[in-house]
Amino acid sequence: MCADPSVLKSVRIVKIVIDFIKIIVPIILIVSASITLTKAVSDGNNKKAMQAFIRKAIAAAIIFLIPTFVNLTLRLADRDKEYYSCLENATKEGIAAAYKEQAEYYIINAKTTLLESNYAAARSYVNSMDDGPEKQALEKELDQIKVDVAAAIKEREEKLKKAQSSGGGGVSPTGISPTGEYTPVEAMDMDEEKVKAMSKQECIEYVASMARDIYFKNGGVLPSITVAQAVLESGYCKHFIATSHNLYGLRGYPGNKPKVYGGGNYLRKFDNFYEGTYYHYAYFQAYSNVYGSFLSACANHQPLQAASYLGAYAGGSKTYGSTIKQLINQYNLTKYDYW
Repeated sequence: MCADPSVLKSVRIVKIVIDFIKIIVPIILIVSASITLTKAVSDGNNKKAMQAFIRKAIAAAIIFLIPTFVNLTLRLADRDKEYYSCLENATKEGIAAAYKEQAEYYIINAKTTLLESNYAAARSYVNSMDDGPEKQALEKELDQIKVDVAAAIKEREEKLKKAQSSGGGGVSPTGISPTGEYTPVEAMDMDEEKVKAMSKQECIEYVASMARDIYFKNGGVLPSITVAQAVLESGYCKHFIATSHNLYGLRGYPGNKPKVYGGGNYLRKFDNFYEGTYYHYAYFQAYSNVYGSFLSACANHQPLQAASYLGAYAGGSKTYGSTIKQLINQYNLTKYDYW
């Protein structure tokens, strides 16, 4: 967390505010106490003046020392030194170094994955760096990566078109327009009874075929995560409310959304399994404020790390993420995350 420059910037602001309060408030109290003492002495009430002065002096000392006591307490409790790493790095130099580190990290990911999402993240961090030779060198490197990413996208689109024209053999791979929007595909509307009759491996491969099409066109949720969630939520494509085409337990709350009721819950209803899989991706994008860390881990090709941020998906469950990790490892689902 403390490697994130936005976090360091926030901590730096907090530090400045605390230092301001620590210095200014005691000064105000001491000045006020001195004025009170001077006025009381001139009125001949020395005892009352001294009492008032002592009270304000003590208050000033307490306010000045509170941050010191808080830091000492946190130092004793912070065994992993995470808090102090934030404080120590929350400087102009530390923030600049964090932007450079994040930029280099995403550049490496953009080079290896050739995904537009990683390139965009790298560009964002580079743009936030201070002008100088280091920034110029990274910008030059990004210009070449942009060309490579564009070529990779074109190659993927050609492969998808080729797969479409050849029939794809089994499940037709598409449903995504050039703009990334969902377009219903008749071939994806597989009969529910056939899906329920699939073996565990057939279920995994069926979901993976849809998840990969969506991921390689849009980025976002790694196929390994999508497959693991489908396996867990639907019991290997066997347990979902009929006619819902919903393998992911996605809720359809009362309102205008199509839904079916069963098992004590409203379940979101889709026209076919591909649409349900695309909505699974769209769900995380729509709630990026909740799943920011999850999406970031997916962008970094870290499925096990991403799984640890899925507690909110299961209503705050502390075991949901570990179960997803177990399924990813058990079936080597990370193989679906690469072209």
